[in-house]
Amino acid sequence: MSLESSNPIRTEPVTGAGVWRAGDFSGPGDWTEVLEECEIAEVERALAVAKGHGSSPGTLSVDDFPLPTVKRRLEGIVDELEFGRGFAVLRGLPVEKWTVEDAKLVYWGIGLHLGTPVSQNAAGELMAHVRDHSEGELGDPSVETRAYRTRSELPFHTDSADIVGLLCLRNSGRGGESTLASSMTIYNHLLAHHRELLGLYYRGFVYDRRAENAGDEIPYYRNSVYGYFDGLLNCRFYMTHYIESATVKSGIPLSDIERHALELFQEIGSMEEHCLTMKLRTGDIQLLNNNVVVHGRSAFQDEPGRRRDLLRLWLNTRKARKYPDDFAAFRFGMPKTQ
Repeated sequence: MSLESSNPIRTEPVTGAGVWRAGDFSGPGDWTEVLEECEIAEVERALAVAKGHGSSPGTLSVDDFPLPTVKRRLEGIVDELEFGRGFAVLRGLPVEKWTVEDAKLVYWGIGLHLGTPVSQNAAGELMAHVRDHSEGELGDPSVETRAYRTRSELPFHTDSADIVGLLCLRNSGRGGESTLASSMTIYNHLLAHHRELLGLYYRGFVYDRRAENAGDEIPYYRNSVYGYFDGLLNCRFYMTHYIESATVKSGIPLSDIERHALELFQEIGSMEEHCLTMKLRTGDIQLLNNNVVVHGRSAFQDEPGRRRDLLRLWLNTRKARKYPDDFAAFRFGMPKTQ
């Protein structure tokens, strides 16, 4: 079926494994894949091969990072991300004994087996450190920095790629827990209890580009929260702080009903029966499908000698969903694959 430029509203509840509640899981073992010793050894052999070729992230190819056994596990994770619950944790990478550069090379190599890395900002950065860069608090209207560069609490949101991956090099002393909710479950709740608001989410909101507009681009853009294409519902809900700062730049205030819709989305996701909380361990890779899962984070505080540091990859999968260019387009004008 060819894609339409219109965005029809889905009027039936979403079904399938991507519609989950916190009570559907007995604990972290339900979503955690623990690498076996032989698999870790295979990863370290692949690292040695890549270093022997003089490879670096960005120049490494999937053939330069051979994972004959581990790649089958990674293929299963991709299936789970796209067709299952939409999130997973890969546990057991011994990053504490690697240099940061080696950890980046391993992470990049694993990422290539999961999908295609895509740009995370206007500078074309393909791997980013998620840590406190001491650039201010997210709620400060004078702060132009991106959310991942702060230690602030982050509300539920998605990122601008099919998959977001976080490799935990070191977690914080206090705080920094991840929060997850199924955006499909949120949708079903809206459909059942707030059906009259659905059109607002399909119309979407205006977001601040956070000083990363290129050339003659205006410093804000509109994006729909939900899109229904080829029989699949997709969600892209970007940072609400960016919506607030966009009202200043555009001069267009949010209406009371729009503000209510934004707050309601967060409230539904945060319901105890909907929200999962997890704290990543050193060596964990958390993987989330932005089309069906929203995520957030509690505020964190670094302690002396213990600086929270996660490496982030944005990936488009080879099984990526198809949707029109005006839905979930990259804010920086990048193509959906590169």
